[in-house]
Amino acid sequence: MCAFADLPNMNKHNTQANLQIHVVVVEDHNDLREELVLHLECAGYAAIGLPDGSTLDQHLHNHLCHLVVLDLGLPGEDGLTLCKRVRSMWPHIGVVMLTARGLPQDRLLGLQSQADAYLVKPTPPQELLAVIDNLLRRLHTIDKNRVSSGCAPCWRFSTQTLQLTIPDGPVLALTHHESILLQTLIRCGPGPASRRELIEALGGSYLDYDERRLEIGMSRLRRKLQAGSGGADVIRAARGVGYQLTLVCQLEQ
Repeated sequence: MCAFADLPNMNKHNTQANLQIHVVVVEDHNDLREELVLHLECAGYAAIGLPDGSTLDQHLHNHLCHLVVLDLGLPGEDGLTLCKRVRSMWPHIGVVMLTARGLPQDRLLGLQSQADAYLVKPTPPQELLAVIDNLLRRLHTIDKNRVSSGCAPCWRFSTQTLQLTIPDGPVLALTHHESILLQTLIRCGPGPASRRELIEALGGSYLDYDERRLEIGMSRLRRKLQAGSGGADVIRAARGVGYQLTLVCQLEQ
């Protein structure tokens, strides 16, 4: 069954702003999954299709993801349970349920599982894209405004003293090298900082720089932040890109 009610030319929706947005489609129907990925790519998103929850787990542990389009009737783990687990482990990721289950009680269960939106197949492509656009805009606004709104405690880094203040935790003193890496991660957030951006921030030449030095420096910074935050892994490797800070941190002059 086609997920879209019709298939107009969607290239006009392709904007530069969407090019770095990574969307994962979890759908066990091969043709439908390929169709969804194709039209998301035509809309400018970096999209990938996966057939079930286990492959989604592997992907999220190793790749950058901003939003998941999730079917409910999946082999193995049901979409409702999967949604709850994604929300628990990766709270920054948006979840849009796209399913054939259209009864009121199904919608209620989907929203109670903490999905951000619930759409019933066949869905017009304009509606799916509008939902994704609005959700990503809202999530990005939350990321930018979380510090000022007081919605959640944030980390604070002083560029003058090179000290990192962790809510309900210690104040960490960073080296000059570590502070440059952290500042670059913060300024590139909520997305990842590329290896090139990190290397050039350190004053190196991207073509000549020994990337093992970057990996060692990032490993030391990660260990220091983990120790100060009770084991939380706040720096994630974005495969093929670089590194990403997974929480909100405010720069203070």
